[in-house]
Amino acid sequence: MSEREKIINLPGVITVLICVLAGLQCVVEYGPEPIAQQMYQAFAFIPARLSLVMDPHALLPTRSTFDYDTQQAVERLNAAMGVGQLTILTLFTYAFLHGSWSHLLVNALSLAAFGSPVARRLGDFMFLVFVSCGAVAGALAHFFLHPLDLTPMVGASAGISAAMAAIVRFAFAPGAVLGATRREWRDPHPPAEPLMNLTGNRSALMFVLVWFGTNALFGVFPQAMGSDAAVAWEAHVGGFVFGLLTFGLFEKRAKAG
Repeated sequence: MSEREKIINLPGVITVLICVLAGLQCVVEYGPEPIAQQMYQAFAFIPARLSLVMDPHALLPTRSTFDYDTQQAVERLNAAMGVGQLTILTLFTYAFLHGSWSHLLVNALSLAAFGSPVARRLGDFMFLVFVSCGAVAGALAHFFLHPLDLTPMVGASAGISAAMAAIVRFAFAPGAVLGATRREWRDPHPPAEPLMNLTGNRSALMFVLVWFGTNALFGVFPQAMGSDAAVAWEAHVGGFVFGLLTFGLFEKRAKAG
């Protein structure tokens, strides 16, 4: 059977990512409960924990003195929050965990639909770098708005949002083909459009408006995302803006390679 005849023809990197996410969810859902708790403790992104890394006194009621008792309080707080040298990595690792199977299913379908065209254009390695940076950008956006929030954040939505934004840069150009690969980057498969060109592209602008409107609804009705908890819409916006602004740079780097 040829590739064109395949019902599902996902890039290998997308298939691997979905399998990894599903495997981790299996461990969380069906593995020993202490292991699941340790995974969330170690890998989920908690804004307050990053605040403690940046400022050890961030969550103390007063920072006017720094005596022995205060130092003890800082150490106890750091231990309780699981603060360590690898805390910074949770800006990225949180994207591999999900709150439920429905949460994972929504993200897996979105990754397959929107990540596949981007992966074909960037190649496996550059695609992974791109969505990873999008996940970090999303976590930072959430952090800057809620630096002392104690609620753990999980999910690949911010990285996927970056891929959704990347599509805006090439899917609506005249003659664009979503399935175009790096080897096909010659006419009629032009590279990403400059950002300034998007202002005159009604289809691209409508996609952006619909995305922001849908994201606002998810923020109000998180159940639509398969989550019983509040949706970190700020992370989605951070990932989307990152993808929209930087995709051209990643594409040029991928093409040069």
